[in-house]
Amino acid sequence: MGTHGLQGAEPVAPVRFRQLGVPAGLYQYVSGAWGVVGVEIVNAEDQPVDVLAACAFSPDPDIQFARRVGLPPRTKRRTWIPVQLPKISPDRESIPCFGLLIDDRSGREVVLRREQEGVQHTGLLRVNHDRPLSGFFSDETKQVRWGEVDYAYEAAIAYRTSRGFQRRMVPIQVRDLPPLPELLDGLDQIVLWNDRFASDVAILGPLRKWLHNGGELWVMLDRVELVNVEKLLGQAFTCQLVDRVELHEVTIRDEQSDHSATSTVAYEQPVNFVRVLVDDMHVTHTVDGWPAAFECSVGRGRALFTALDARAWIEEPRMARPYWDTTRMSDYWPNEHLDSLTLLQNDRPPLGQPSMFRDYLFERIGYRIASRSSVTTLLGLFCGALLLAGVGLAWRRRLEHFAWIAPLLAVAATIPLAALGLQAQRAVPATVGQAQLLEVSDGADQVLASGLLAFYDPAMTQPVCGALRGGVFQPEENAMGGTMRRMVWSDLDRWHWDNLRPTAGLWTADFQWSDDLNQRLAVQGTFSEQGFVARWVDQPLPLTDIVIALPGQPCLAMREDRTELVAGPGDVLPPGRYVGSGWLSDEQRRRQVALAKMLGPSSASRQHVQRPLLLGWGDPLELDFQFPASAQPVGTALWAIPLKIQPARPGTSVVIPSPFVELRVTSMVDGQGASPLYDHRRGQWIASKSASEVWLHFQVPAAVLPLDVDRVRLTLQMTAPGRTIEIRCMRDQQIQQLARIQNPIGVIAVPLSGDSLPPMETQGRLTIGLVISGIQDQTGTVAEQLWEIERVQLEIAGKVGSGLDL
Repeated sequence: MGTHGLQGAEPVAPVRFRQLGVPAGLYQYVSGAWGVVGVEIVNAEDQPVDVLAACAFSPDPDIQFARRVGLPPRTKRRTWIPVQLPKISPDRESIPCFGLLIDDRSGREVVLRREQEGVQHTGLLRVNHDRPLSGFFSDETKQVRWGEVDYAYEAAIAYRTSRGFQRRMVPIQVRDLPPLPELLDGLDQIVLWNDRFASDVAILGPLRKWLHNGGELWVMLDRVELVNVEKLLGQAFTCQLVDRVELHEVTIRDEQSDHSATSTVAYEQPVNFVRVLVDDMHVTHTVDGWPAAFECSVGRGRALFTALDARAWIEEPRMARPYWDTTRMSDYWPNEHLDSLTLLQNDRPPLGQPSMFRDYLFERIGYRIASRSSVTTLLGLFCGALLLAGVGLAWRRRLEHFAWIAPLLAVAATIPLAALGLQAQRAVPATVGQAQLLEVSDGADQVLASGLLAFYDPAMTQPVCGALRGGVFQPEENAMGGTMRRMVWSDLDRWHWDNLRPTAGLWTADFQWSDDLNQRLAVQGTFSEQGFVARWVDQPLPLTDIVIALPGQPCLAMREDRTELVAGPGDVLPPGRYVGSGWLSDEQRRRQVALAKMLGPSSASRQHVQRPLLLGWGDPLELDFQFPASAQPVGTALWAIPLKIQPARPGTSVVIPSPFVELRVTSMVDGQGASPLYDHRRGQWIASKSASEVWLHFQVPAAVLPLDVDRVRLTLQMTAPGRTIEIRCMRDQQIQQLARIQNPIGVIAVPLSGDSLPPMETQGRLTIGLVISGIQDQTGTVAEQLWEIERVQLEIAGKVGSGLDL
């Protein structure tokens, strides 16, 4: 953005544009994503002007994107307009952008034109369909010598091409970037191999918000200063620099594989290695025991760090390759260790979709219908009048008059009914409702808000709506009746809607918003004899109906005990329940419905619960969305806060509620594959008709390892009439029967202790087998009767040992 003085003679058009709707920012556009287009306006007058630059993607659009631009006398100004591209078919490589320059100083809109051009300017924006899309910050100050290989760049494109993606990456020029989080919306991954991202403080905020909103960051620590990464990630970056060394021989060990190859590679020119200490991060690869690759979650996003020179992650191709597609070829291949990293795979949408709150808001706001008694009385009078008129006319033998009397009576009844409806509609004042899903980042210093807005206006006037502190919302199309509306930006995070003309009194809009928190919101806890006990790290947040959501498990209700939050074995909620109270109030019933849409078995969002989360309800956060001052606010907020589990002290007696015990299907004891009857990602069992055998791993939480188990309680909920289920374990390489249950129907609790206790394995897990028998009819023929397991849970009690691991 810039403003410059003009020299020379005054042109024919005193206020005009030189460029409007041209590529800017990243110069790459993605279907359905946000971006920016460039604008250059000239003011040759001797007085300041304030004009409107607008863009759309159709000559007759339903929506325009605009920016209010002020120019001092005799200047030109370059700026940008945030735009959201429509959905574009893959066969289109570009999309036209139609621009208008509007002067509305007189109270009416006058379209200004460029010299020798019509009132509408058309430009072309290139659309990139190659997803996922990777970007990098280009360093304009670095001089690249002829023949010099940038191994960081080669490693990035080697990984992309090995996955079948195009080699093309998007260079990010810091000097061309407006500090808008929407600018990076089209990128799926950003690779940091220099410190250019930290050269402009204004870029750190949008980059952080992009990451928290689901982006993927690959940070090459051998080329990036750790202090700059800490500026970007804040509390989420729990990494401490020890030193930087050069290695002539490198042996990379894959910590995720039991059969990792550990071959040593020698280098004539030494490779750089940053030795660091990490905390609360997942280490995937090591070199001499030091972390070489590790990762962490950052909000919905993910950051992966490599501490070893990029040369150690790639290798030259070992065989000739046909150069039939140069866009998907590279000079290097990823070695087996780079190939094992999970890059370009981050796909973590919000925990819930805005539609989960629709029923909640519609019950809280909207018009009232006329009372049943009033409507019944009017209809009764109408029917009675029809009957009396019919009887009277028949008595006098003048039924032909009924043809005009009946419509007259209908009109007479319609008038008071319409009046009652209008009175009931206007009895409810203008109301704005917000239902927010607030996701706190892992660093506890930023919040992402998404959800649903609902606005009710009985007069159906043109409302003044917008945002004063960032965030975006768009009213639903069907409520606007196809009228053209305009989204006008006046500052970095200020905008408003023009020409909103809703055709219905009640309309809704999905929204997105993010910002830094004034205080850290973090909850951490550990296991004790009570179960799981948690505390707020800093200031507590007043929440109600608090539950813990865990991957593939039922929810666990939490109750307040003075300054603590406690969840014991008795607080495990049955499947399908997400509110802990026995009798639900109207408000709790609405919350139950919303959470069922978010966490229910049929919800795709259930898969996005990948770590323990504390969910609780509170008052909505002030997002500074702008609505008419006369509108009464209502709403709610569902907070989702990552739960930090601290190690229990050695010697502590603990009870582990069953949702904290991770359940996975494992291979049969005879070496056959795992049973397909259980999907651990959804926590769902599949019904069957035949006899089956399922072996299950129950993983003890790492926070209580090593653990001396005293007792366990296996809970089964199943429907298998006429069958028998045997509960088994392996002891000394022999199968041992622990329990046998005939005709299992309903909830069955099986306590195990002493000799019937399954042995603890070295990985900190218990293995239990379930063998479900077949069923035969009276003739001895095997009957194909359906049976199903609904849930299997294991509660564990024991004492924490003194070692660090088993």
